[in-house]
Amino acid sequence: MLLSQKASAIKPFTLYPWVYISLLFGTSYALTDEACIFKVTLKNFRLILSWELKNHSIVPTHYTLWYTVMSSPEDMQIVEHCTNITRPLCDLTDVWEQVPETYIPSVVGFKGSTQLVTCGYSFFLTMDVSFEPPEFEIVGYTHHLNVIVKFPPITPKMIDYLLLVIEEHSEEIVKKHNLQINRNITGNFSYVLDKLIPNTNYCVSVYFEPRDQETIKKSPLKCTVLQPGGESALAMVPPPENVRMNSVNFKNILQWESPAFPKGNLTYTAQYQSYRGFQDTCKSAALTECDFSSLSKYGDHTLRVRSEFADEHSDWVNITFSPVDDTIIGPPGMQIKTLADSLHMRFLAPQIENEPETWTMKNIYNSWAYNVQYWKNGTDEKFQITSQYDFEVLRNLEPWTTYCVQVQGFLPDRNRTGEWSQPVCEQTTSDESIPSWIVAVILMASVFVVFLLLLGCFALMWCIYKKTKYIFSPGNSLPQHLKEFLGHPHHSTLLFFSFPPSDESEVFDKLSVVTEDFEGSKLNPGDSCNLGIPSQREPPEPVAEGETPCPGPRDPQILISASEDDKSFTQEPVSPMQPPNQQPSDTRLI
Repeated sequence: MLLSQKASAIKPFTLYPWVYISLLFGTSYALTDEACIFKVTLKNFRLILSWELKNHSIVPTHYTLWYTVMSSPEDMQIVEHCTNITRPLCDLTDVWEQVPETYIPSVVGFKGSTQLVTCGYSFFLTMDVSFEPPEFEIVGYTHHLNVIVKFPPITPKMIDYLLLVIEEHSEEIVKKHNLQINRNITGNFSYVLDKLIPNTNYCVSVYFEPRDQETIKKSPLKCTVLQPGGESALAMVPPPENVRMNSVNFKNILQWESPAFPKGNLTYTAQYQSYRGFQDTCKSAALTECDFSSLSKYGDHTLRVRSEFADEHSDWVNITFSPVDDTIIGPPGMQIKTLADSLHMRFLAPQIENEPETWTMKNIYNSWAYNVQYWKNGTDEKFQITSQYDFEVLRNLEPWTTYCVQVQGFLPDRNRTGEWSQPVCEQTTSDESIPSWIVAVILMASVFVVFLLLLGCFALMWCIYKKTKYIFSPGNSLPQHLKEFLGHPHHSTLLFFSFPPSDESEVFDKLSVVTEDFEGSKLNPGDSCNLGIPSQREPPEPVAEGETPCPGPRDPQILISASEDDKSFTQEPVSPMQPPNQQPSDTRLI
């Protein structure tokens, strides 16, 4: 390899000052080098960079070309097919593809392994490129002239920024025909100058007109005289004109214009190339368009169309079409909902032609995003954001203000944008949301009220339960004399301190309550006990030891205690005054 290590070591370092100067002045002519004269020319649809040394005493044997892009902070890149070249020019059609863009080339000249010279410059392609006129032919008819411009199979992207101008000269009259072209045009491009005068000399010049340049290179004039009737040119069938592909969301429609033909109406046949050769898609059709939506979305396709009349036909007009690269991304769908001072948006990617509804443009490309621009209705100031998702929220907008929103598809990895959707305008409202502390207080108060209601319902149910139980299932009550006995405070106190705490081994006595009938005492006058009613103030008589005390007249009942384990007490005594049908009742004192 002729490029030495010494030369390769200088690749980016000698150019950094130039990049800095160009960035500082912000113009395409800020970065210069007096050692060389650079020129960029579009010739035969190829972008050619050429250079010439001002010092003719320096004669390099070979050159190496480096370049960088002003908008990218990358190091200088070497142009592989322009390394160790002997001619002072390089074809950059497939390298400098970004338009508009500023490119900074650097040429290093060597003699053997010795570096002789380094030159640098900067080019803004839409302004600094010299456009050579294309090749063309003219065919004269009786009343019209057919201009055929020859396009290559692949045209550079720069063509999209040019106008194709066809100048018609007749005596001292000059007419300009400005044609908008794009890089999808390939093969022969035909344009008809009609309504001409027979037996008249017409001349034509064809050239490109950049939008941002004043210097224009016109082609030499080509002239012909229109002969009246009978010339062989009349037998020629003109090809379709302005052949182009109109593709939106992979709906691929090949379109063209019908040329002027005095002998009758033309038909057209359109084909595409497959591995089996060219296949008919539209054959002998009267329409000036043909649907190629069934083509594969990937790869390059060659399409062609021709005019036909009876048994005659024109030449084929060819174009090359790459659906995934050339189709236009249609406008996405958009749904907007207003919530206080914000707009909530939902995006719908465009659907694909001849595919299920679930398939959208988002499924074809690896990277997909949405560019969203919005503005106040009635103003020109627009704001733009990029969203990676199908949902986006515009927050903190002015209340009670109408905002308009547009969205377009965006491919970050290809730096391609789609068509903008129609504006959708919605009015915001005021943010009347309740503060969080008020919400917390209301929540706590609600919980407390619910708790009180539940507590009240529980108490009500308990009262109803107690009342119902008392009515339908009354409890057993103590005898009246026990209630009176326990009703005296000093008795209750004595019982509280006299009875020891209950124990599981404690034995209880059995009490039998017997009701005494006072009138029955008269039937037993011989009883040793006096059943007379003593005075209420008469103190009780003492009972001698061994005697059985008689129950007083105040005692309505006789309490007899007997141990359950006492075997000697086998039968309870029954007072003769007790009715025969009354059964003693047992009561336990616990």
